[in-house]
Amino acid sequence: MKVCVILLGFVCQCFAATTVELLAGDPNMSTLVSLVTQAGLVDAINSGTFTIFAPNNAAFAALPTSTLNALSADVNALTNILKYHVVQGSIKKAAASNELQLTTLNGQKIRFNIYSHNNVVTIQGSKILAFDRTAINGVIHVLESVMMPPEGDIVDIVVKTPDVSTLLSFVQQAGIAGALKGDALTVFAPSNAAFSRLPSSVANKLAHDKNLLTEILEYHVVPHTEYAAGLYNREHLRTLDRNHDIVTVHTDSTGVRINRNAHVIKANIGTTNGVIHIIDHVLIPARYYLSLLVGK
Repeated sequence: MKVCVILLGFVCQCFAATTVELLAGDPNMSTLVSLVTQAGLVDAINSGTFTIFAPNNAAFAALPTSTLNALSADVNALTNILKYHVVQGSIKKAAASNELQLTTLNGQKIRFNIYSHNNVVTIQGSKILAFDRTAINGVIHVLESVMMPPEGDIVDIVVKTPDVSTLLSFVQQAGIAGALKGDALTVFAPSNAAFSRLPSSVANKLAHDKNLLTEILEYHVVPHTEYAAGLYNREHLRTLDRNHDIVTVHTDSTGVRINRNAHVIKANIGTTNGVIHIIDHVLIPARYYLSLLVGK
């Protein structure tokens, strides 16, 4: 009987814990708890009902040291990022749906993606490792990486990224910037070096044929959100071009390739309306491959 009473007391004590208390009781969450305390958010989180997307210690350890140092030195920036991981109300796994967006305490939105082929659920591209740790004032989902608030939509990020300035000029020339402001998009963005690898004859054709240029550019856009956690070997993704041509994903020990030879050199650049992956070759639809690259 005494053992039962002790166990019952333990269960009641766990059930009565707040979200912050649950985090504080988990040694794998000590970095997050320390940062929440440093930002002075403990009382605010304990005073309402919230869903916390909680990066574990390994997630914070994976950040560059300079990033952690900068956050520790800037309480406002730290507070903004921490609030980006907190949503009003109690949102459990069962309520999640693909492309569902939630508004965080910093005012920005985060996006659920559900990849059924490998049973992965991500939030703003971060894989959720554990779901539905329930407290008296909300729920906790454990993340494998820290979410960084995006600094704009796809077009905004392309404008701010020097390594894709050639892509930007072609997007402007084709007049498709508006299409890239739609929601839930994935862009495989060729770097400047990728465009420089094209034969001069191909670059000249793209520069003087707006319809062809538009078709090639839209072949780099997938009309749903595909973060790295959702990509798998031999996956076929239909693109935004008028023929809805397919790009094929290849994954192996060297990383991720799109089609034959376009390696993803920088993945998971988050935006407010999807994600960008930078690649090192320009993608050419099969229907144009011979005429453009072989000259037949």
